Amino acid sequence: METSSFRQAVEAQFDCLSKKVIKRAVMKGYRDMKRREKRECSFSDLPDYQQERFGECDKYESDYTVFNVLGIEVWIENDKLSEALKALTEKKRNIILLSYFMDMADGEISHFINIPRSNVQYHRTKTLETLRKYMEEHK
Repeated sequence: METSSFRQAVEAQFDCLSKKVIKRAVMKGYRDMKRREKRECSFSDLPDYQQERFGECDKYESDYTVFNVLGIEVWIENDKLSEALKALTEKKRNIILLSYFMDMADGEISHFINIPRSNVQYHRTKTLETLRKYMEEHK
């Protein structure tokens, strides 16, 4: 009989221990969930402008016009602007693209296309006027 009562005691101890472990695991899970709720929020709770930061729009080559400037590809998404740039001579188009899309200074551009810096500035300002007129005429 002693073995039977010993076995029952071990089973009772194991039962008690396993219930404590399960109860504490559940409590820890709830604590972790509460702690996470304080630090995190769901995407549905974020305003639209913040949700857009996490997304990425697909970009297709067909949505762009590509200009090759001195071996560098410049992608233009705006159709009106790309049509206006196509209407320019290659030299003027290169000056505009290098200046505004590649963020090059007039001195750097003059070095690349082998003309004086003052000519680059002149062509850039005159070409901008031409582009403005073209864009206004072709609204």
